[in-house]
This record gives sequence, C-alpha cells and structure tokens, in this order.
Amino acid sequence: MKLSHTGLTVLVLALAAQAATAQVANGRFQLGACVTHPEETVVRLENNVLTYWESVCTLSEPTAIAGTQGYSYIGNCAGEGLEWEANMMLIPLQDGQVMRVINNGVITDYNRCTP
Repeated sequence: MKLSHTGLTVLVLALAAQAATAQVANGRFQLGACVTHPEETVVRLENNVLTYWESVCTLSEPTAIAGTQGYSYIGNCAGEGLEWEANMMLIPLQDGQVMRVINNGVITDYNRCTP
C-alpha cells in the first residue's frame, strides 16, 4: 500500500499527537498543594509506571479514551506484600496541570508539581 504525501503527513502528525498526549502526564503530582509532606499524597508517573504511597503499578494496554486526551490502562500493581490488577484511567486536565486518576471507579485529581 502506497501512502500519498498528504496521507503520510496526516499519519505522522496523528502519531506525534498521540505520543505527545501519552507524555503529558509524566511527572510528580500531589493532592492539594505541592509540598514535600505528607508523602502519602504524592503520585509519580514516569514511562507508564505509577508510583504512590508504598505501591507501584506498571501500566499496560493503553487505550485512548474518546473525547479526552487520556488513556485507559491495566495496572499490574504491588505494594505492602500484595499484588493486584487495577483498571485505571489517566486523564490530563487543565493543560496537563491536573492528572485525573480513575482507579477501579474511584476518581482522584492530582495537581502537577514542578521538580
């Protein structure tokens, strides 16, 4: 199959937009104001690994959520001696300044913190 120049450009732009969207949530986030404590209110996302209070979830099977810039994932999680699977959605809001996490139906909004 041969793509036209326009078709190839559209494909490249779509893939670049998808990659940018997937990267928008990487960073450190916190409930409320960004401070160093309490640590249990901090969430870190880096390359599809979500780390929070003594737990870590490796996110797989990203599926775009229609009408948002977010993705749905299967989270393979471990912490405090337990392992579990979670259905998670990460949706950037307010130009990426807020990360909405929907974890098995529980909605939590985290504010982006500067490094």
